[in-house]
Order: sequence, then structure tokens, then C-alpha cells
Amino acid sequence: STTVGRDKTYRTIQYAARFLAWYEYRKGATKETVARLTALKSQLGLSRKLMRVGKFLEHFQAALKATTIQDPVVSYAAIGRQLGYGFYLILDTLQWIHGAKVYQFEKATADKISKNAARFWLLGLTFSLASGSYKTYVLQQRAASAKRPRATAEKEAERKIELAQISTEQAAVRYQMTQDALDWLIPATGADILGLDEGILGLAGCASSIMGARTQWRAVNGSAAKSK
Repeated sequence: STTVGRDKTYRTIQYAARFLAWYEYRKGATKETVARLTALKSQLGLSRKLMRVGKFLEHFQAALKATTIQDPVVSYAAIGRQLGYGFYLILDTLQWIHGAKVYQFEKATADKISKNAARFWLLGLTFSLASGSYKTYVLQQRAASAKRPRATAEKEAERKIELAQISTEQAAVRYQMTQDALDWLIPATGADILGLDEGILGLAGCASSIMGARTQWRAVNGSAAKSK
């Protein structure tokens, strides 16, 4: 029932189709079967681009808000992540314009737009992974401090609550980093840094989409539960 939820669903199917097209081709399936799966992947990708038109403004706004974060490392990483995603989505819109034949760019221009879009997406994901690494370090330091026994029973109870909170935060950071690492493979290949085949990219994208859908599902259901 949310835009993000629908996008994650479409994305899961899109990357599953990408993997299946590769798999069926390798297995020797008919051209029609491969063509159907490839068309499904392409049409879902194009539809998702349309859904993201204008979304770059949200990321630029988030970059401005990130300047108020007190921790400078987290702040700079958040700004870099949001700017990377913002410029990626501007180029993503140009890709939709070309793919939907609203305006046809020359092939060289379209290829350049696609490669630069991959680079900006990669930049955003790299900043996100850097932020996750830094947060992991900070949480490890907090955990080491919290493991020291306290003098009173009250302080000891507070210590246990703090350790549980740190453990929850660590799990969330690891989860996001895993998702980002899977996604990182896709633009890294699009930017010609890696040379992964369609099968690996399809599986990576499908797995990260399911992870994102799970996060969104919990966010929506959690909000609903709190409102009740």
C-alpha cells in the first residue's frame, strides 16, 4: 500500500527476470522465452524510472538536512550519499525520457548518460558503506565501554539495556551494509569497474530488493501496530 513497497516488489521481479533471462539463455531455451523475460525486465525498469521522476529533489533536501548532523564523519558521508543519489536520479530521468521515446538521444549520448548514472549511484552507495563502516567502529567502542561492570544494581540494569540497544543498532547497520554491498555490484559493473555477468547481477539485485522489501514491510506494519 506504499510507493516504496510497490517499487521494491517491482524491483524484485525485475531482477528475478534478469537472472532468469540469463539462466534460460545458458540452458538453451527458445529465443521467445528469453525475449519475454528480457522484455519484462526492461518494462519494469522503465516503469520504475517513471515512478522516480522528481525524486532527486528529496535527496537534495536530505543532503541539506545532513549538514546539521553533529558527527562530522556521519554528516559528510550522508551528504555524499544523498548528492550521489540525487545526481543519479537526474540522469535516471533522462534515461526514462530516452527509453520511453519522449526524446531520443544519440546512442553515444545515451551510453554516456547510462554510464554516468551508474557512477553517481556507485558514489552514493560507496558513501553509504563508508558511513556503515564508521558506525560499526563507533558501536564497537560503545559496546566495549558498556561491557565494564557497574558499581550499583541500578547502573548494572542500565548497562544491560544499553548493551541490548547497541546490539540492535549493530544488527541494523550490518543489514544495511549487506544490502548496499549487493547493490554496489550493479553500478560497479555498469561503470566498467567490475565485469560481472547478468546472472550474478540478477541474483544480487533480487536479494537486495527482498531485503529492502522486508525493511519496508516492518516499517509499515510497525507504524500500524503503534497507531493501534
